[in-house]
Amino acid sequence: MKRAHQFRNGTNYEKAFSWLVFLLFFLASSLNGLLPVFRGDFHYINYKFWVVSEWLINYQGGFVRRGLSGQVLWLLEQWTTFDVRVVLTCICLISSAAMLWVIWRMFKKEGWALLIIPTGFCLGYTLFSLFGRRDYISLLLTLSIFVTFRHVILHPGKWLGWVLFHGLSALQLLMHEAAFFYTFPILMLYSYCRSRNDSLPVLKSAGRVLLQFLPALAVMTAVCLFKGNERVAHAIWDSWMPIISMYQSDLQLGYGLVALTWDPWVAFEGHFTTAFVGDVSPAAWRIVLVLFNFMAAYYLTTRLNCVHMGPHQSRPMNHVLMSDVMLVQFVALLPMFTILSCDWGRTLPYWAISSMFFYHTFKHERVHFLPALSRLSSRLQGGITGSKVLSSPLTYTLIVLLAPVPTFKAPLDQINTFQQKFLLIIQDIFNQLATFIA
Repeated sequence: MKRAHQFRNGTNYEKAFSWLVFLLFFLASSLNGLLPVFRGDFHYINYKFWVVSEWLINYQGGFVRRGLSGQVLWLLEQWTTFDVRVVLTCICLISSAAMLWVIWRMFKKEGWALLIIPTGFCLGYTLFSLFGRRDYISLLLTLSIFVTFRHVILHPGKWLGWVLFHGLSALQLLMHEAAFFYTFPILMLYSYCRSRNDSLPVLKSAGRVLLQFLPALAVMTAVCLFKGNERVAHAIWDSWMPIISMYQSDLQLGYGLVALTWDPWVAFEGHFTTAFVGDVSPAAWRIVLVLFNFMAAYYLTTRLNCVHMGPHQSRPMNHVLMSDVMLVQFVALLPMFTILSCDWGRTLPYWAISSMFFYHTFKHERVHFLPALSRLSSRLQGGITGSKVLSSPLTYTLIVLLAPVPTFKAPLDQINTFQQKFLLIIQDIFNQLATFIA
């Protein structure tokens, strides 16, 4: 009886289990990215692969979305010749280390359990991996934009703050337009709710808010209009040809540039189908797993202080506020979750990490979202708190362990979840042992 009581209340056994799950995921996510670096062999990364070719988008074919970072790389290439894949790996390692440090500091200050960090909901598939591409740079810019916006609304007369805010916003969107969805809608809603005056018409209040974000909206409009075409894609690829031909014989147009030529409606349908039912072996039942991952992401992020992994108790957390933020971000990111991407290992972290950043930045302010939203959050969080199962640290840890978050495409459409890869490793070990014994 004593042991069972200890386990239910999160003492030694539960902490040990939580740490085991955390270390297992952290080791897997770190090695996934670091092993190729340790090998030092960049020839296995072809320039046409997504993880490299999307970085190559520049302005040599004219203004186009996602071209800023590629233009900087191209200008550096004119100054001194280098293998872009090596530079991208260095960028990946540095940005991963920076993100890991920022996340760790935030979790330490908030008193949150570390469990979610190495999972597919957070850094699991992108840590030290080229798969993450510009994501960490963009998310760190999101945090900077949140902090800067909080400063300018508290000190509206500081015009240098507004210059910095608009500059960071333009920089982020010119690197990757997807950042708009997890950065600006929630700031617009927060600004509207904060400054709402009952004596003013709703449209006038909304218009004042939109003026604050006019530069960001203008940049977003520009990158959507100049989405690219076949001529632009080939002009960009040709601008890199002297470098690419030095390192490989395969000169086929890169996948990231081919995406600039896609018909939007075909791409939308392809992303939606691939993300929810798969394309290797399509099946409608995978929609259930996708929905489960949505619910798991909401639960795990709104209850970050559920598990006690350290020597001290977790600090109090405003679960309703975090729920408000998560729900707003979910709605804002619906385009990424449906028609604009099928990379769950990247889009789910957009949701969770940006929500954590907003909560961490604005929790001390009087954040009042729409009353109906807060009522919904209160009911959801009240239900979790009142449930012995959902409020249990063991349940939290088990969901971390079992949630089938894929790297990309629908869950289980191929070997694309941590659990599948882990089982394959175990199977391989047993096969090796059987061969040795035989």
